[in-house]
Amino acid sequence: MDRYEIIDEQIRTYQEFGYIQLPDVLTDGELERLRRGFDFAVAERERLEHSSSRSDSDYASVFLQMVNLWEHVEDIRRHTFSPKIAEIARQLARKKAIRLWHDHALIKPAGKQSKASAWHQDLPYWPLKESGPGQALSCWMAVDDVTVESGCMQFVPKSHLWGRLDPINLSQPQNIFDYVDEPENKDFTPIPVEMSAGSCTFHNGLTFHYAGPNQADRPRRAMVTIYMPHGTTYSGKGHVCTDRRSDVLTVGELLEGDLFPVLANA
Repeated sequence: MDRYEIIDEQIRTYQEFGYIQLPDVLTDGELERLRRGFDFAVAERERLEHSSSRSDSDYASVFLQMVNLWEHVEDIRRHTFSPKIAEIARQLARKKAIRLWHDHALIKPAGKQSKASAWHQDLPYWPLKESGPGQALSCWMAVDDVTVESGCMQFVPKSHLWGRLDPINLSQPQNIFDYVDEPENKDFTPIPVEMSAGSCTFHNGLTFHYAGPNQADRPRRAMVTIYMPHGTTYSGKGHVCTDRRSDVLTVGELLEGDLFPVLANA
């Protein structure tokens, strides 16, 4: 399947609510290839020079994270560079062109050691100046079936319209809702999103989200690809994806080049 059809109503839903669920985006072959890449990355993570995996006990109980696997694992690269998925992101953001920000694999451990993540926004952790309903967005692809029991994603609809808040400690949960202006005028009701493997969600970088503990009998695996519109600029904040560049970025400079390639263009 070279293209996944998106209709105007789905674009409006994403823009209004800050997230959308899409079923069966991957073919059986694409899902199998992604799983193969996942297995290879997990087995070889200690040898991946530029991957970023956190090993402290608090963070590891929330999830194991490996960043920019597209640079090292061919099967992951084919997923990250998928024109089909990037085109969905471009349409949802209503932009002419979409660039890669980064990818990251997330593995939430199973059992008693598993913890919930904190409710948070993504954008405060990224050195991207621009924000809003049409800006950076993430594709959260289920590598295995995911349920509330195994720690599926949960979103607060329309929370992407509440502004850009300060980052919080993801391994030591704070109540992000305390920082929202005029909370009595906002609905904090979360929506859990259970999915079959090969299905995904897209969410805006400002949308409130979290994943509960994994109480299933095996790790919960997801592959996240983060996109930003062409024209996104650097805020000056440190980040593993920009700090490793050989040149020095200046505030306001375009994020472009080989590390942030265009993946979809109208």
